[in-house]
Amino acid sequence: MPLTSGFFDPKERERHFISHGSDFGALDAAEYEQMADAFLGEPKPPHVTECVRKLGDVLRFDPATDTFGVLDAGGLIRTFFKPVPCSSVVPESKRLALREAGRCHRHPNNLLYFKSVCARW
Repeated sequence: MPLTSGFFDPKERERHFISHGSDFGALDAAEYEQMADAFLGEPKPPHVTECVRKLGDVLRFDPATDTFGVLDAGGLIRTFFKPVPCSSVVPESKRLALREAGRCHRHPNNLLYFKSVCARW
């Protein structure tokens, strides 16, 4: 039984799976959603960092696995992925392509990325 309300709709779930499913070795969109549901819906383990934004979004980051997820105030999964610091990507041509595509972030590590995202709104 799901712990969250899942993704907004099947198209959104599929889009996120295509972008991030390989981060977790998910075989299909349903498995990817189950992983996101467990990460965001189960009680927070002690080693996982969590913040709640003013409008009620819950953000979680697991520094052991670099897993990041957002659950909105209504229980919908907004995203679930493993962030990538642009500085860790080599060669530079690949780094620039990922940066332009929004597939890596400008922070030196993922914990600082998490803290920055938590501070929004």
